[in-house]
Amino acid sequence: MNRLTIAETYDRVWPSPWVLPIFFTLVSLVAMAMGITIIVAVYKYFRKDMHIDIKLALILTITDVLSGIDFLVAAIFNYPPVNLYSKYTNLCIIAQVTGSVTFVASAIMVGVIALERCLLIVYNIELNDTYYWIMIAACFLFPVINSLLVIFTDSINLFTGGVFCHYDAQTFTGKVAYILMMIYMGTAVCVLCFSYTKIVLFRYNHSQREQLELGLDPEKVRKDTKRTAIKLMSILIINVATNIPYLVAQICGLIEYDLYSPKVAFFVIPWTGCVIIWNSFIFLGLHEEVFKKWKQVIGLKSE
Repeated sequence: MNRLTIAETYDRVWPSPWVLPIFFTLVSLVAMAMGITIIVAVYKYFRKDMHIDIKLALILTITDVLSGIDFLVAAIFNYPPVNLYSKYTNLCIIAQVTGSVTFVASAIMVGVIALERCLLIVYNIELNDTYYWIMIAACFLFPVINSLLVIFTDSINLFTGGVFCHYDAQTFTGKVAYILMMIYMGTAVCVLCFSYTKIVLFRYNHSQREQLELGLDPEKVRKDTKRTAIKLMSILIINVATNIPYLVAQICGLIEYDLYSPKVAFFVIPWTGCVIIWNSFIFLGLHEEVFKKWKQVIGLKSE
């Protein structure tokens, strides 16, 4: 099959080129509203005394806000009356860099956050903050390398489902970029699953010892353990539900390009895109003190 152009890919979008741009306009507005208010709450109430876990979550939130801005711009550019990516290839290249770097970095970053929690809670290891900043830098460096790879080899095209410009799986270099991206994201998902499973098991075993050794109220300990387990398992379910279908669909598309059809993309992309909203809910769910201050910022609770 001949390589499809951006315009030809746009014409194949299913069911209509209006649907996903409208969807991602709404997603981006919600994500930006939540992210910005969380950033305000953290800066206003916690900037003088932040542990590394809140610092990392704050960087993730900022990255998701940037992704939200990119989503909004991409959606506007893809509305049929506008359709700028088909007309101006350079815009598509810029969109690929800004969108892929922030979104992929965000997907990898959740693994770093989970690792920090696991090391501290399960193994009582508190690494110097510098190590985590190096990891965060790597989260951005990996997608930047991918972007440079596809830019210099002309391996960028409109995503199968429209809206976003991304690696072109019709080219060899585009496939390499996809494989590297899936390795990054897949590793982050594995670290997340391992870390939070270890924390849940540790909390359960630790609660049993507390009951026996310290004589704590069994009911209270059980409730606290259950609440922690629900939070962490919810994170696992959300992350797997948003990332795995996308990764599986991409693998199929790499094996045979037409398997990742516009119809498949239509049902996969929205789930993955919503992760920039889920991350904000996860941040608030894991940090009750931030959640309380966030409610004050948005006016749901008085000072």
